[in-house]
Amino acid sequence: MSARFSKKDFRGAFKLHESFRELSPTKSVKMKVNLPRALMSMGHVEAICYRTTHGHASVLYKHEFAAGSRPVLAAGPKRNQLFLLGGRYHVTDRGIVDLTANGHEIDDPEHGTELDDIEE
Repeated sequence: MSARFSKKDFRGAFKLHESFRELSPTKSVKMKVNLPRALMSMGHVEAICYRTTHGHASVLYKHEFAAGSRPVLAAGPKRNQLFLLGGRYHVTDRGIVDLTANGHEIDDPEHGTELDDIEE
């Protein structure tokens, strides 16, 4: 079964990229994603670190999820299958933003903490 995405979905992803990365995307990549029918729950995600670009600078961020916002980390039976499921958060131009049970953004001054460059 081949899933198609709508132009609305594509435009939404494009706009999110522009606001978060502070630049228009230069290319798009079509990826095949095999979604497993069953997953193994590994536990709740306390924090996530990710490297991204804002404008032309590469920045390492750490987001610590609020207690009620934590997604579950789940693994599929094949390799390269990790998923963040559930939780209360969304992604904005500021990065990952936790939400209250009522859907309001949690104002966290430590949100999206930029980490010092570390040797990789």
